Amino acid sequence: MKILGHCRFSFFGVSDIGREIGTVEDARARLWEPRRMAVRFHLFEHLLLPAIRAQTDQDFILLLITSKAMPDVFHARLSAITNDQPNIRILATEQTDYTRAALPVTQELSRDLADPLVHFRVDDDDGLTSDYIARLRAAVGRVDPGGMITFPRGVMGMVDGHVARHTRFNKMSIAIGLAIISTPGSRIHPFRIQHGRHASRVPSYCDPTFDAYHYSLHSANISAGAEPTFRTDGERNKRILAARAELAEKGDGFTTPEIEDIICQAFPFTDGARLREVLAATADPAQLAQSMGFV
Repeated sequence: MKILGHCRFSFFGVSDIGREIGTVEDARARLWEPRRMAVRFHLFEHLLLPAIRAQTDQDFILLLITSKAMPDVFHARLSAITNDQPNIRILATEQTDYTRAALPVTQELSRDLADPLVHFRVDDDDGLTSDYIARLRAAVGRVDPGGMITFPRGVMGMVDGHVARHTRFNKMSIAIGLAIISTPGSRIHPFRIQHGRHASRVPSYCDPTFDAYHYSLHSANISAGAEPTFRTDGERNKRILAARAELAEKGDGFTTPEIEDIICQAFPFTDGARLREVLAATADPAQLAQSMGFV
């Protein structure tokens, strides 16, 4: 069974941010704001893209859907940094409906929807551990078409002020790496469901025995555009406050030996210290935008 990954790369449509933005002019001002885009590119280039290259099983397609109206400078960079990875496809579309935009690729890989297809999702600022695809392929045989697969355990990297920290994270039916096996004729995919509710409606397979992802909590997580997006004040976030207290008790305030071992094994292209440097850099989005030539 073929595996198709879905990633919205600053896609202007019916999505988390598309619900708030009504025009292309609004998208240029908020969704494609240069500092926001610099943060997204920075994390994509240092986390998700290396994680895709590091997959032990490379027999999959990752579909990056973006919008034709996105400024050319961003299209050029996205193409340049992915052109050496044959299983990444960029689809720039005028569609604002993600399902319609992805349909041609879905039809291609499922013989015009005649065959089941494994769909997984990931955001451009998160990471999948190097054996994610291999684990997903093994799990497919445990769920009938129409079912869902979730890997709830991972690590969370966060920006707390200008300091980066790492902690453990565990959430059933988490969006990162969530997978669905479509039935013949179905256009369902992980961006078309509410993942928490969907788990109560279909048969699911959960494997909590390995660390499957890196969840990034950073200065531009919030899909709101320019100034409201860049929040580095840890006092506003309960997860950061809890992690800060736990790391002060169990580690050095930034991480623990257990977490460092997990990161090194799950993400062989980096280590915890380097990932925290990557995260900390998002606290200065203006500097990132300048270094990338976006401003």
